[in-house]
Amino acid sequence: MVSPPLRFDSLEEEVRFLRGLVAVQRLADEVLEDCIDRQVGLTAALDVFLTQCARMIHARGAFVQVHGASGPVLTRVWGNEYFDASQWASYRGAVPMGDGRTVFVAQLDIGSMALGSIGFLLAGTFGDGGPHVLALVEAVAEVLDTSILSFIALSEGQNALDRLDSLSDAGDLGSRGRLGRYQLLHPLGTGGMAQVMVARSVNPGDVSRLVALKRILPRLVDDEVIVHQFLDEAKLGMKLNHPNLITIYDFGNAAGAYFIAMELVRGVDLDLVIYSRHGLAPPEVVSAVLCQALEGLHFAHELKTDDGSPLGLVHRDLSPHNVMCGFDGRAKVLDFGVAKMKDQRTVTLPGIVKGKPLYMSPEQATAERIDRRSDLFSMGLILYEALVGRRAFDKGDDTATMEAIVNDTLPRPAGVPQPLWEVLQRALAKHANERFRNALEMADALREASPPLSTHELGTFLQQRFPRRVADVQTWEKLRA
Repeated sequence: MVSPPLRFDSLEEEVRFLRGLVAVQRLADEVLEDCIDRQVGLTAALDVFLTQCARMIHARGAFVQVHGASGPVLTRVWGNEYFDASQWASYRGAVPMGDGRTVFVAQLDIGSMALGSIGFLLAGTFGDGGPHVLALVEAVAEVLDTSILSFIALSEGQNALDRLDSLSDAGDLGSRGRLGRYQLLHPLGTGGMAQVMVARSVNPGDVSRLVALKRILPRLVDDEVIVHQFLDEAKLGMKLNHPNLITIYDFGNAAGAYFIAMELVRGVDLDLVIYSRHGLAPPEVVSAVLCQALEGLHFAHELKTDDGSPLGLVHRDLSPHNVMCGFDGRAKVLDFGVAKMKDQRTVTLPGIVKGKPLYMSPEQATAERIDRRSDLFSMGLILYEALVGRRAFDKGDDTATMEAIVNDTLPRPAGVPQPLWEVLQRALAKHANERFRNALEMADALREASPPLSTHELGTFLQQRFPRRVADVQTWEKLRA
């Protein structure tokens, strides 16, 4: 079936589309070259490619599923909304989900060889079928299936599909990569700036440790601002020694690739807990996670210089994604990549505001001076989202969201008990001097409003809710052995 020619309403629209096509091709080339050079494997390459393409298309979720001769052998999913890839992998074209969202799916085919499929979840119903989006998704698929074959061509095997069948939870096609003294094992996820992988430290005498290894994406390794921010995160992280903060073990540069080796949390991030297919977590679970996170944050806020002066640290980029929930019941805050010391403004370059708009404080959104109470507003937004299942001021647009954070008043959501609502109201006060004085005070108030689960109870709850991730953790341990 031949698709009808695309029509554009303006030259500007056509130029944007063509730029998208060029960007996808360039991205595929960069990812392919980098992952082959570093021997990090097909799974890691798919992780980077899928994440970056999803951001280009402004998708809310995405998946790629690769098939061997006997069925699916590898699936990667991106996004903070529950998205069952197996439900949509066999479709082709624009598929309405019936809830105001649409999945655009393209098959990975080369001739008669079916390699799998790729799909992107977008907001909207697309009454015209979304031809421009679909054309871009099909272009992504066309680039990706060629890249997959390039991996296969560099690997041993009888034929392409048989070689893909060798993929399993315990291995990866071409995954023999190393960065410094770390052997790369399996991707954990990719963001806008970096990829995180499970890695194993290689030490004399077969002594090893599993770590989360964060590396700058290949297209950003020459960006001096990104590199400085990355190294600042590493240097600062090595000062943060607390049970509820991620421990940084090491950082460096290996063959032009900057990396940070940090504590590997056997668990999931809070975002996955909030948007679990099982529904909202009980308040005592939310309280258990956030009370611990607040204690870690308080330690960071109280950090001092070598001469005993207050460092005045502010995280500035808190979100559910950087609150990790371990299967041991321990919650940890991570990613101090844009943290700043006292006397530094939120705006570091003209017109550029640091942080995620959905979780900014009013003073952050208006580029005023900030202190630890700005982080408490962000923690209030996270608490609201965890209790209610939606973001407090999300307007679907960054500017409108920031305006709402500054100006709008939140009504009390149905189902939130009055004691918890009082904690939220104080944390989300528009004026910083009306909020909690520090993170420990907020933790105490939250603990009183909703007594948290014990560490053991929280760990048991998370293990029962995320059995697939528990199995992943067991696989990591086997890879280490």
